[in-house]
Amino acid sequence: MPRPVTKELSLRRRERLAELFDALGAARGARLTQRAFAASIGREQGTIAAILGGHRALGGDVMLAVVQAYGLPPDYFDSPVKPDPRPFARAVVGAVPDLVGGGRKAPPAKPVSAAPAAASPEGDPALEEALEALRPDHAVTVALRAIQRAAGQRATTEWLRLAVGAQSAHERGTLLEWYDRALATPRRADRPGVLRPVGSSPRAKAVERP
Repeated sequence: MPRPVTKELSLRRRERLAELFDALGAARGARLTQRAFAASIGREQGTIAAILGGHRALGGDVMLAVVQAYGLPPDYFDSPVKPDPRPFARAVVGAVPDLVGGGRKAPPAKPVSAAPAAASPEGDPALEEALEALRPDHAVTVALRAIQRAAGQRATTEWLRLAVGAQSAHERGTLLEWYDRALATPRRADRPGVLRPVGSSPRAKAVERP
């Protein structure tokens, strides 16, 4: 039996899904086929399923659910047309609670939080350095910048560690759970721009002992 979902939790999941779809659209830009946009959403199935609390309507067969919800032709996502995917993404989000088929038309686009395309002036240079070095997927970049806005600056080494962990979670389809844990985890003692001397950790000292 699935656990009952509160109205607050349902709204929070919907907002997160909105951000995800918008990020996917913004990351790929307007020069994108519908099939390519479908593939980009398909690669996020694990994250989408996690956001929806295990509900598989969007997690397992996301494109089929979208086609059924809007009464679209079966080959809709094979179309060579190159629309801007962002309005379509917002329309998908607007129908998330009712993706059960029935041939409904897409609802009007609703404003959602767009993923930042570039660093904000008040951003963390150490984070930007880590992103430049690792170049993680866009969803990971969005998650890391959200953490920076919520928790403040960190050392480059800590951002690198977080970026590696986020990318790994993203590839496993568990980025949302990783994000929640990262926000709840206290920051390390490192300060921005300060690196611990090599060999200063207890483990390193233990190895150095004869």
